[in-house]
Amino acid sequence: MKHFLFTTFYLIFSISLLNAQQDNFKYHSDANYFEHNYGNPTTSDIPVPFIWQYFQTATTYQLTDLQFNGNLGWATHTDMGVVYTTNAGLNWSSVSFRDTTFSTLFNGIFFIDNNTGWAVGGAVSIRKTTNGGLNWFRQIPPPIAGVLNKIYFFDSNTGLAIGRQGANYNSCVIRSTNGGSNWNEIVVSTSTENELSDQYWFDANTGWICGRNFLKKSTDGGLTYTDYFSGVPPTSNGANALLCITFVNSLTGWIGGSNLDHQNLYKTTNGGLNWVFQTNPVSSYTYPQINDVKFIDANSGFAAHGTPAAGAILYTSNGGTNWTIDNGTNTWFDCLWINNNIMTYCGEGTGKVYYSNISTGIKKINTGVPDKFELSQNYPNPFNPVTNIKFAIPRGSPTGTLGDDKPVLKVYDILGKEIATLVNENLQQGTYEVKFDGSKLTSGVYFYRLKAGKFSETKKLMLIK
Repeated sequence: MKHFLFTTFYLIFSISLLNAQQDNFKYHSDANYFEHNYGNPTTSDIPVPFIWQYFQTATTYQLTDLQFNGNLGWATHTDMGVVYTTNAGLNWSSVSFRDTTFSTLFNGIFFIDNNTGWAVGGAVSIRKTTNGGLNWFRQIPPPIAGVLNKIYFFDSNTGLAIGRQGANYNSCVIRSTNGGSNWNEIVVSTSTENELSDQYWFDANTGWICGRNFLKKSTDGGLTYTDYFSGVPPTSNGANALLCITFVNSLTGWIGGSNLDHQNLYKTTNGGLNWVFQTNPVSSYTYPQINDVKFIDANSGFAAHGTPAAGAILYTSNGGTNWTIDNGTNTWFDCLWINNNIMTYCGEGTGKVYYSNISTGIKKINTGVPDKFELSQNYPNPFNPVTNIKFAIPRGSPTGTLGDDKPVLKVYDILGKEIATLVNENLQQGTYEVKFDGSKLTSGVYFYRLKAGKFSETKKLMLIK
């Protein structure tokens, strides 16, 4: 299981864990929100920090993998089962795979559509559903002992599950061409130290698998592999657990993991031939493990950090050149999912799913100097589910900033309850645009208000689903 791979690198982990320093994060007065520290940006083109909230799912055990498709969502956890939602996380149901003779954790989940999905876990366990997660049935793997960590299907027939076999953490890859009814083992390594943690596929032919001292690429649907591990910078003790991998195109990708040298996050810009370590805030922690990484595009991405001693969600807006802590709660963050480039979800150690709207970054669209504050009508209006709101900031101090009169843009429901804060920071003069996503809201009339100093203006917007 990938969550404990880093213990092989830290021989004194169990002794020193109780003495590990706790990292300091500023907690907001509302238990569902967190303050974020982006330092002191000098330009207004840096997105505002994301507002993270959470759902408590139907389990209090660690979530190990998750996936969303619109309002539907599923997650595996360490208590032998799956939780799922049909209303974007507001309510969750639980399905237990536990019985009187067999119990194990589950590590990976993947759906090819709203109905058909698979979950995998310990003892090379495989479960399949064809009704959206309501019922699951067992599929029979090859006669090998071990743990499956991830599963991926190209279509309803062909897919791969990866993990480890035996007590020596040897690699395990099994492949099916009939929807999981039968599985064949594929030998990708003869080493006893190559537990596999994650896989990323561009299409049914080309993809990557990573693991402990392992990074390989396939161009024939997972039948054969070419080694790329030599392109990852070597570590002082020769051990490197690569726990997650993602790409935004054939050349640009990231891997995250854990090793003694705190080199926990790498990037490639030449198709995996070479990987370069990216400095990030948690790389200086006692246990700087990156468990998952996901990117919206070549610039914007998230990374999930988690160990029993600390946890954080990291964000970058420039391809990883700079990473910031966007949410720090001292809990184990293990898995990420980006839903339609609108919402980011992150599973954590007590069964919670943290989520944030990622479509509300402030974008400067005109550097001219308006002569007054102005709030424009949103467009489109009515909208479903995303709309744009434009506003203008006049010149303030000689430096162009507004001091204490910083603009605050909020959205309210018809009863005056605050729904979202879209802007709350000092901005230089100019015209800006911000997106508002109403995918989690019901149809109806809402209001948005811009306040800055003595200026205040409110407009109406309508969501129709």
